[in-house]
Amino acid sequence: MRILYPPRPKHRIVPGKLPKYDADPKWVGQLKFNGQRNPVFIPADGEAQVFGRKGAPHGDYVLPAKIAEEFKSLSLANKDYWFDSELLNRKTKDKNYKHRIILFDVLFIGKHLFHGPTLLQRIEMLADICNNPTVLEPAHGIALQVTEHIWMAQTFFTDLVARYNQFLHCDEIEGLVLKRGDSKLDSVGGREHEVSWQIRCRKPSNNYQF
Repeated sequence: MRILYPPRPKHRIVPGKLPKYDADPKWVGQLKFNGQRNPVFIPADGEAQVFGRKGAPHGDYVLPAKIAEEFKSLSLANKDYWFDSELLNRKTKDKNYKHRIILFDVLFIGKHLFHGPTLLQRIEMLADICNNPTVLEPAHGIALQVTEHIWMAQTFFTDLVARYNQFLHCDEIEGLVLKRGDSKLDSVGGREHEVSWQIRCRKPSNNYQF
């Protein structure tokens, strides 16, 4: 099994630049979660496995059997899958966000999705896999609830500035990631796999002041 490294934002902007992207329909937004990057591999004939961004298992996290079982409730064909996701656990003190895995893209379904479906098409595929969730998780509503511990990121098509401001109070949210809806995955891999079709917009914090 070869680790499939997820794409990362190549560029970043300050919050004051958000209106420019809010006015451009080519860009959509997803919340930037304050967790650990968490590629999820689900083999056709085995249990779900999670990895860190650099391809090794998390040094301080083992996927609980309960969550591995929850992955079996997804609408999966008899194929291997890779998902891009964020693990909320170590960086949060709120018990409502411990052991939560938030899926925001699908990278592999029996084969690499390179040069194939666009981001928006992959999000639709992910929604189908997640049984088309519509209810937000009950604490702060930062994601759509798929199972108790597996959530799916919302995708915002308009009002990106309002969405950014909506979650400034929430420690589990760092800001927004802007993404081009018509973008496609490429075949470049590795630890520094950065893409220009993703842009970070972090909220001010002790580490990031604007």
